[in-house]
Amino acid sequence: MSEAQADGASSRPRVVVLGGGPAGDVAALRGAQLGARVTLIERAELGGTCLNWGCIPTKSLLAAADLLRRIKLSDEFGIEVGEVKVNFPRMMERKEEVVLAMRRGVEAACKRKKVEVLREHGVIEDGAVVAGGRSLAYDHLVVCVGTEAYGLPGVDMDHPSVVTSNGILRLERIPERLLIIGGGVIGCEFASLFAPLGTRTTVVEVLPQILAGVDSRIVAQFRKLMEAQGITFLTGRTLAKVTEYRADDLSVELDDGTAIDCDVMLISIGRQAQTRGIGLESIGVELTEQGHIVVDDMLQTANPRIWAAGDCIGGHQLAHLASKEAERAVENALGHHPRAIDRTVVPSCIYTHPEIAMVGLNSETAKQVAGEVKTGQARFLGNGKALGEGEPDGVALLVADKQTDQLLGATIMGAHAVEIIHEIGVAISDGLTMAELGDIIHAHPTVSELVMDANQQGEGIAPYLS
Repeated sequence: MSEAQADGASSRPRVVVLGGGPAGDVAALRGAQLGARVTLIERAELGGTCLNWGCIPTKSLLAAADLLRRIKLSDEFGIEVGEVKVNFPRMMERKEEVVLAMRRGVEAACKRKKVEVLREHGVIEDGAVVAGGRSLAYDHLVVCVGTEAYGLPGVDMDHPSVVTSNGILRLERIPERLLIIGGGVIGCEFASLFAPLGTRTTVVEVLPQILAGVDSRIVAQFRKLMEAQGITFLTGRTLAKVTEYRADDLSVELDDGTAIDCDVMLISIGRQAQTRGIGLESIGVELTEQGHIVVDDMLQTANPRIWAAGDCIGGHQLAHLASKEAERAVENALGHHPRAIDRTVVPSCIYTHPEIAMVGLNSETAKQVAGEVKTGQARFLGNGKALGEGEPDGVALLVADKQTDQLLGATIMGAHAVEIIHEIGVAISDGLTMAELGDIIHAHPTVSELVMDANQQGEGIAPYLS
């Protein structure tokens, strides 16, 4: 390196990113784009929970389950097939192939952007990050350490029949009986995965409603559709104790005395931030009782050189939100058009069958903000594309301020919901009204035209629905 090059390198801000998940990866890559010298520290694999243990592997398996579901219904389409066999080891192998391809993509991007990657456990000491025997000074530290699954007190979490969302992705065989403790997004997605594989699945949820936070009318319809697939939901119940651990299965008792035997028990009761014991408190970073890092709207902590993003700061645990927060955090740190993070329009997707997607407010929370609201809805049963695909179950539900007609949010349940939701997010972001979105011509036949139909229904002008 020439003397001029050395001087140029030394003048570039030093950014250390702690954690290499969807937040940390983006923080590192964006920082490098903006000219910083970036070191990314990740103790496990790049991509974090989302790529290695969450979003990507589960969606790969859910795609296989959905294909199996469609094959079983192929005779309705006039296609006759022989006996269908599930090669579960191959399903799991393909899942790993997808994960590896994505991980290599992250590694290649870091290499192209000249991000130094350290596969070490990083700890903050004396204003630097110590990792792998090195002490890394920084001008800005971006903390993106993510979360890990909660265990359940009183349960032997090391027993082979007791797993978290990580362990269930390492099963070697399809369980005959699956007990899921927790009826949130993760619990319902795994129920939707194993039901078509023939697993007798029971979901226990402490709250009166599964999928807390989702529009209650949508959840009521969703639960019936899931129950039709053979899934049992026990709401308002808790696990009292494991009554017997055996070599390959176990028996449990719920708080109301219900006894359940299962081959696998999935503990899916939430995730905790991995912020303790890495030195944050010693440098003036405030943590909540839950261990989440306290940041302001600029993603800055109480220490002006420390920024944080992703699941470790609390709020919605969504990979795409984590990535956007990380992008904004490093931009703010480097003084590149500093601005606050806006979480008004963040889509949230549940990859069950049927899918559920949401953005903005639902019909219940919108009333708390706007007072009077109006809704528009269109059912998949009346959509030609959905019927042609054999997916008649679902509904698109949009909500707007009754006085101004401005769109406030939407919940869609049904085929392709996770793809359709984004146009509504754009509409809300741009301040469109229900009438304006309903006036935009949508191609026919498409499932997406349900959005147009729902808006027109809310305006009372839908030709077939009003």
